[in-house]
Amino acid sequence: MAGATKRKGRSTGTILVVALVVVVGGVWLWRRANAPVVVTFRTAKVDRGSVEATVTATGSLNAVVTVQVGSQVSGIIAKLGADFNSKVTEGQIIAQIDPTRFKANLAQAEAALKSAEASLVHADVAVREAKVELDRAKPLADKKVIGAADLDAAQSKYDQAVADKASADAQVGQSRANASVARVDLEHTTIRAPISGTVLQRSVDVGQTVAASMQAPVLFTIAQDLSRMEVHAAIDEADVGKLHEQQEAVFTVDAYPGETFHGTIFQIRSQPTVTQNVVTYDAVLRVENPDGRLRPGMTASVRAVSQKHENVLRIPNSALRFRPTPDLIEVASNNRPDGGAPFGGPGASGGGRQRGAGGPGGGGDSKGAGTRWAKVYEANGSKVNAVRFRPGIADDEFTEIVQGHLQEGDEVVIEAIGGGAGGPPSGGAPGGQNRRPGGPRMF
Repeated sequence: MAGATKRKGRSTGTILVVALVVVVGGVWLWRRANAPVVVTFRTAKVDRGSVEATVTATGSLNAVVTVQVGSQVSGIIAKLGADFNSKVTEGQIIAQIDPTRFKANLAQAEAALKSAEASLVHADVAVREAKVELDRAKPLADKKVIGAADLDAAQSKYDQAVADKASADAQVGQSRANASVARVDLEHTTIRAPISGTVLQRSVDVGQTVAASMQAPVLFTIAQDLSRMEVHAAIDEADVGKLHEQQEAVFTVDAYPGETFHGTIFQIRSQPTVTQNVVTYDAVLRVENPDGRLRPGMTASVRAVSQKHENVLRIPNSALRFRPTPDLIEVASNNRPDGGAPFGGPGASGGGRQRGAGGPGGGGDSKGAGTRWAKVYEANGSKVNAVRFRPGIADDEFTEIVQGHLQEGDEVVIEAIGGGAGGPPSGGAPGGQNRRPGGPRMF
């Protein structure tokens, strides 16, 4: 009886402990749920500096002059005088095709020429002989010693001899031309470098047969001077108007990460290239390469400054990407005491603080000014207020402030910590402006 009473007391104590824990936990959860959320903001300052609008493109490095050396005759490669990366001079023998057959053709053509010349001499003798007989027959015919038929026969013999001489003369010319062709073919068995430079490619080996039928096969590719090179960059049609000849540009190559090379736009070609309905134009950059580090075929990422504004108000792009949740926005910031249009259109007045223009000149007529308005947010306790401005040109870090309600030293929110963190803008670029990946951002 005493044991049963003891067990009953233990059960009652356990139930009381569990109930107490449940009550304390519920109170703690209720207080946590009703406790105010503490939100802190990371900010960045509006300052003055330079902003560059750039045009970017991708291209490849090439030698200024590249020559493909081919063969005009067919035959077997008997000897090579150059290899990959060989330095050659103009006129140097770089390959030799077996000349045996071509020597035989030349000898045959020269023999035919001598035979034709001999035939010409024989025809010339026949003409002189016929002329003598004709001259003898004419006075005899006048004296009626011979008949008219004999005179006509002498005249016909002379005319035939003259025609035979003309034919022999033409045969000599043809034989001489055949001999010249055979001599040229023999000379073409020796392949010489047309320019001084560096051999980029060798396409044949000793013993390989070269067949020059419809077109000359390429044996070597020679770059004239690798100390001066070109970058052929494909410029989008939307950006081609922002570039001009003699404009400075920089580029990088994967072979030397972190290193920048400089060049000058030598030419912007008018011939368009259409690829999947995308129109591009070829911009040629001249590049100095005295140490030979740059090689033909390297991929170059080109960057050219189309506009640069110095000492202008600018705002970090991270502030334009901040988008707070509705509960963080101060209600007063949605009011428009000046009766202006809402954010997003030209002439918008927006909400937030009303100030004078903070951009250069204080107006919207500055070069590069956009026609749209953007907004950022300033911290106001645990809330944020929207501030509008008109953006100008932009680079990877900053956007120019042309006109609006921002001044130097103002702090704008770039991140909310502890709740209500904003996401990127729906437009994908600062100020809600869509832009082509890799291209300049201009409002």
